[in-house]
Amino acid sequence: MSLGLIQGCGGGGGGNDTTPEPVKPSSYDLQATMSQYYTKAQSWSLSGTVGAVPVSAVLSVAPKTGTAVFPVNGKAYTYTQQEMKLTVNGQTTNTMGELFFDATVMQTEAVSARSDDTCEQAQTKGSFSRAAKVGDSGANGSGFEYVSCAPGAAVEANYVDTWQLKEEGGRVLLCLNRSSKVVASGFTRVGSQCHQVLADGSLGPFMSLSLITEDGTLSMKTL
Repeated sequence: MSLGLIQGCGGGGGGNDTTPEPVKPSSYDLQATMSQYYTKAQSWSLSGTVGAVPVSAVLSVAPKTGTAVFPVNGKAYTYTQQEMKLTVNGQTTNTMGELFFDATVMQTEAVSARSDDTCEQAQTKGSFSRAAKVGDSGANGSGFEYVSCAPGAAVEANYVDTWQLKEEGGRVLLCLNRSSKVVASGFTRVGSQCHQVLADGSLGPFMSLSLITEDGTLSMKTL
C-alpha cells in the first residue's frame, strides 16, 4: 500500500490534536481541498504504534514543476514528491517517491516509491464532490499495486479507493480509504488517511493514518 501511504495526500504543518474547527459551513469543495495537497508544500509530524511498538513519523509533500516518468509504464505525468520518515525502536526508515496526478480533476494517476520499490497505478478515477456535506462519501478510483517498480511489473494486488467526509472529535475530516486484495493470498489490506478540512475548505493541521496489512497494524495521528 502506498499513501503517501493510502494515496498521496498532504497537509498543514504538525498541528494541535486538541484544537477543534471553530466554524463549520454547510458544504465543502473537496476538489479544492485536494488541490492543496498536490500543489502546496506541507508536512505533518505523527506518532502512534505499529502493533504494540511506539513509532513516530514525518510525512512531507513537495510539489514539483514539469513532469516525471512513472517507471512501470514509461509515461510522463504531472507530479509532486512525497517523503515518509518512520522511526521504530530508534531506527529511521526514509521512503521517498512521486505522486503522479491529473490536475484537471485532482485525482491520483500513479504512485512510485522507488526507495522501497513499491508502485501503483489507477485504472479508473473517482470524483471529489465540490459541495460535499458531512456524512457524504464517494468513489475515488481503483487500480493495481505492483510487485515492483520495474517496467511491466506483475500485479500484486487490486485496490478500490473511496472518500468520506465525517465529523470526529469536533473536526471535519476528509478520509481517503482503501481496500486492497492481494492476488496470491486473497488477503485484504485496509487503510485510511484522514485530513482535517477547515471552514474555508483548506487543509487543517490534524491528520491520522491507519493501516492493516499481513505484517500487522499501524495507527498514527498528529502530535
